[in-house]
Amino acid sequence: MSRLGLAAGIAALLLIASPAAQADGNAGLKAYQAGDYATALREFLPLAEAGQASAQAAVGQMYLDGLGVPKDPALAAAWLEKAAGGGNARARAQIGALYATGTGVPQDEMKASYWLLKAANQNVRQSQRFMALRFYAGQGVPRDLAQSFLYAALCAKQGDPEGQALLNQLATEMSPEEKARAQALLQTWQPSN
Repeated sequence: MSRLGLAAGIAALLLIASPAAQADGNAGLKAYQAGDYATALREFLPLAEAGQASAQAAVGQMYLDGLGVPKDPALAAAWLEKAAGGGNARARAQIGALYATGTGVPQDEMKASYWLLKAANQNVRQSQRFMALRFYAGQGVPRDLAQSFLYAALCAKQGDPEGQALLNQLATEMSPEEKARAQALLQTWQPSN
């Protein structure tokens, strides 16, 4: 994730934090945006230790990218998994990717799919694309073309060209029954936490 993407994600998450946590988080965010990662970490760490998911995600990402700290994928994964458990969508996407690649954690396709699916259901476009591909290939989940279609359609709706390409491919491969099931899934899908 880019610095700008992380900063935007942190800013959005701090908008829903408590006023006290928001004040502290804003100081961390300002320091992060200014490239003062040591101060950002000093501001985020107490919030992360207190269980604030957005701060946990920020600390995890900083350890993953080596921003103000030495790169430590295992410590990054630990913080990101805490944040993911707290409902943080971006952390769910990131820990899913780490499990998929075995970065900082043992490679585990089922855990990768578990976290990526949670992020996809929170409308994280990249996770929707990954789940479309995972359902298509049966990677960490049973092969299911209707589910693949659902997540491809969701990410394509957000402008993802790979999702659109997979939709086009699925249209030629799916049976009429699978297409009907896919349409039903798409019509009833709602984002969730």
